[in-house]
Amino acid sequence: MSQSYKVFIGGSVLLFENDAKNEAVFNMKLTNPNNQKLADLVAECERTEISALIVGDMTSNWKNFCTNYQIIEAAGGLVRNVDGNWLFIHRNGVWDLPKGKLEIGETIEKCAVREVAEECGIEEPTIIKHLTPTYHTYSIRGQRILKPTYWYLMKSADNSELVPQTEEGITDVKWISTNESIELSKESFGSIRQVVTEGLSL
Repeated sequence: MSQSYKVFIGGSVLLFENDAKNEAVFNMKLTNPNNQKLADLVAECERTEISALIVGDMTSNWKNFCTNYQIIEAAGGLVRNVDGNWLFIHRNGVWDLPKGKLEIGETIEKCAVREVAEECGIEEPTIIKHLTPTYHTYSIRGQRILKPTYWYLMKSADNSELVPQTEEGITDVKWISTNESIELSKESFGSIRQVVTEGLSL
C-alpha cells in the first residue's frame, strides 16, 4: 500500500496522497497547493468541518503542510488482556487510548509501553503488532501543534487494580468489551476511531 497521511484537525480531515483514490468521499480536492493555500486550508479546517484530498507531489505537499506546525511525536497502545477486554482511559471528558510524548533519547516502542504503564498503573505490556500512525492537531497558547502518534497493538497479563495517572488529566481507566470499545470510540476523536477500527479487525 502506498504511503499516505491522514490528518485530523478538529472535526475536519485532510488526506495527502500521490494519486486521487475514493475521491467522491471528499468535499474538496487540491493538487499541489502552495504554502499560502495550505495555510488557508488549515484555517478553514479550524473554523468548520470539511474533508479535503491533497494530491500530487506528496513529499512536497506534506513538507509544506508541516511548516504550519510545531511537531510533537507521541506513542501509545491499544491493549488487550487475557479476558479479551480492551484498555481505555477517560481524559478531559473523552474516552481515549493511553498515549504520551516521546522523551529525548527514547525509542518509539519504549515510549508506547511506558506511557501505557504510567497512565493506567499496570506493568509494561507486550507489543504484538505495529498499527497505522495517526496525525492530529491542536493549539497551545496560539502555537499550532501537529502530533504524529505511533500506535501498537499490545497484550497485558496484569490483572491488578487500574490506577489512572491523575496528574495527566486521566480520571478513569477500565477494561471494556469489544462491543463497548466500538461504541465508546464512536464518541471519541477521529484518530482514536481509526486505531480502534484497525486494531479490532486484526
